[in-house]
This record gives sequence, C-alpha cells and structure tokens, in this order.
Amino acid sequence: MNTSPKRILWWGVGFLIVGAIAFYAYTSAGVQTALTSDQTSQSLWFWLLSPALSIIQNVAFPVGAALIGASVVIRYLQESQSALDQQQTAHNEFS
Repeated sequence: MNTSPKRILWWGVGFLIVGAIAFYAYTSAGVQTALTSDQTSQSLWFWLLSPALSIIQNVAFPVGAALIGASVVIRYLQESQSALDQQQTAHNEFS
C-alpha cells in the first residue's frame, strides 16, 4: 500500500476546503432563506439542505485535520526509519 505523506496531506487539505465551502454555503443559504418570505424555500432549506451541509462540514473539518496530522507523522516515521537503516548499513560495513 502506497501511503505517500504528500498524497495524504493533499487529501487533508481537500477535505478542509470542502468543509469551508460547505460552511460558506450553509451560512449564505441560511441567510438568504431567512430573508425570503417564501414558505416552500424555507422548508426545502430546513429539511434537505441544512442537514446535508451540516453533516458535510462536521465530517470534513475533523477528517481533514486528522489526515494532515497523519501525513506529518508518516513523514517523520519514514525519515527516522531511513536514518536508522543508514546507521545499520554503516555499522554492518565496518563490522
């Protein structure tokens, strides 16, 4: 399995961007709906769009942050593993 830290980082950034877009859409559509007096658009907003956008933003922000953190940890572990491998090969050459 190819777990490139760079790929995981970009997935995390993508999730954060999707969460930010959902937050913006949630806020702007809510304000727009509150300003209109049409009952049909308000019920559509409250029963369909509001829960969907709320779920997207409540999932996207934590998953994006977790993926960014995971990419940092994986990169650190890969660097320490390569340094350990270099030490072992250097020790084996001199032994």
